[in-house]
Amino acid sequence: MRHDKVNEQEQEKAALYALGALSQHEARAFEHHLRDGCRVCEVELIEFEKVVGELGYASPAAMPPPYLRDLLTSRIERESQYDLPATAFPEHKEAITPMPISPRRSFTRNSLPWAVAASLAIFALVSLFAWQQAARDASTLQSELASARSESDQLRAQAIRENEKANQLTEIKSALTSPGARMVTLAGGKPAPASTVRIYWDVQSNRWVVEADLPPPPEGKVYQLWFVTSDAKISAGLIKADHEGHGFAIVSGPDKTTRLAAAAITLEPEGGSEQPTSEIYAVGEVGI
Repeated sequence: MRHDKVNEQEQEKAALYALGALSQHEARAFEHHLRDGCRVCEVELIEFEKVVGELGYASPAAMPPPYLRDLLTSRIERESQYDLPATAFPEHKEAITPMPISPRRSFTRNSLPWAVAASLAIFALVSLFAWQQAARDASTLQSELASARSESDQLRAQAIRENEKANQLTEIKSALTSPGARMVTLAGGKPAPASTVRIYWDVQSNRWVVEADLPPPPEGKVYQLWFVTSDAKISAGLIKADHEGHGFAIVSGPDKTTRLAAAAITLEPEGGSEQPTSEIYAVGEVGI
């Protein structure tokens, strides 16, 4: 069975195989698994083989202690004193020459470098396991933190929008419940026929609470509200719309001496214009 991602069990098999520490049956099974085309385990094995290949150069040469040579020489000299007696047989007069005693090789001297190398190999593999696991944990943690930050930013933005909406509803309610309140509706013009604008007129305080749904304005542009009379267009204020085109503004109503015929909205350069410079995006009769 091929693996989509590495796990601890397969990592251990790859490490032990690289060290030659698997049993014959386990090694054959692992080789068969690699021949099946498991790329994940193959990559792990290559990494561990690189580590094992460097281990022989990682450990210093293990030198025997100085006293060991003196001890070995003393033992050879002592044993050489016990020569076999020369036994003369009738047919042979010459003595039998004893065979020289060859000193036994030290098991500790031969095995110590390999023991040190094996210890270093195990330590290196354990360190590699720990490093890989720590790297995966760090990557997972970073991903979770990024997701948490994104979710937090979204919740914060949503909370701000909800707070703004609540404030807008409060202002609309205040305007509609004032004595003599009126509502003026503007219809979408040629550039934005689906636009809708509602003006809640607080007659007593002479203020307009404007709620607009228009196309999102281009960069460097802003919507501007106009009082339209029979012979002039008077700026009433700016309406800043968000990225969805929703705008809200509170402006002073028309002067009592102004014979207002309609209200209109145009798209102007940021900061507004003295007179309209674009087509009308929304317009509606006021009739006072």
